[in-house]
Amino acid sequence: MFGYIKPFKPELRLKEYDTYKAVYCGLCHEMGASYGPFARFTLSYDFTFAALLGLALQEEFHGFQMSRCMAHPMKKRPRAASCETLSLVSACAMSMLHQKLRDNMADSGPVRRLGCWMACPFTRRMEKKAVKAFPPIGPALGSMMERQLAVEADPGATPDAAAEPTASALSQMFVLLSDDPVKQRVLSRMGYLMGRWVYFIDALDDLEDDAKDGSFNPFLKRFDPDGQRTRDGLSPELRQEILESATGTLNLTVGELAGCYELLDLKRYKTILDNVIYMGLTASMRQVVEQRGERKLLPGIS
Repeated sequence: MFGYIKPFKPELRLKEYDTYKAVYCGLCHEMGASYGPFARFTLSYDFTFAALLGLALQEEFHGFQMSRCMAHPMKKRPRAASCETLSLVSACAMSMLHQKLRDNMADSGPVRRLGCWMACPFTRRMEKKAVKAFPPIGPALGSMMERQLAVEADPGATPDAAAEPTASALSQMFVLLSDDPVKQRVLSRMGYLMGRWVYFIDALDDLEDDAKDGSFNPFLKRFDPDGQRTRDGLSPELRQEILESATGTLNLTVGELAGCYELLDLKRYKTILDNVIYMGLTASMRQVVEQRGERKLLPGIS
């Protein structure tokens, strides 16, 4: 995933922020222990959210412990204790990272493609180890890249179709966070909507770069299918059309996502997760939209 699912820090209480950092550090430690020090540098807020959600659903509380790390070698800091949930999320992170690099290698410019090509052998080894540790990850995430490439090669592909592989992959990933069949049904839909939201916000964030180097972008595919309107760059008129359509889709997706989230019975971390769902996602959208000079499209958070 891509780093958009994060809390709105100004509205977090100090103890909530410390707890969030402890889960972040716990996941970072788990990734380093299982997949090597390089894996730590790939950690994103998105997987921290998945870890928080998974831990919040578990009956057993594994607690926290103090430890040092590469980033803070002089002083011990609290981190979430190692557990099955953190191991699972770490494995999913490695598999998703490899799939993302393959996607970038397929539809990016030459410089970015070269970087992804150089990193892929390392991420491939990590993915194999992840799938060996958690076999359900294979069918859940393994075919995402093939489905994504097929959609992007389809001349008539819509933005909804383009988002489907990521949405389906996260749907299956979220199901793994609980063994309860009732919770799994809710998590399946929640993961689908989260994957759809992440795909669209990432596409919106990459809009200018994709228009410049000719990479696939679902919004450019819809509003400029023949490439004529971006031949001389992304015009203000085209940008406005895309922003209005994209923000409408993103807001509707967040609304349904929040409805699914309310159905979950959380054992802990509810105030932090509430912050992410009800404020953090909107704040991330605002940041992406305002980078394109359109403050009026997202009312709410100042």
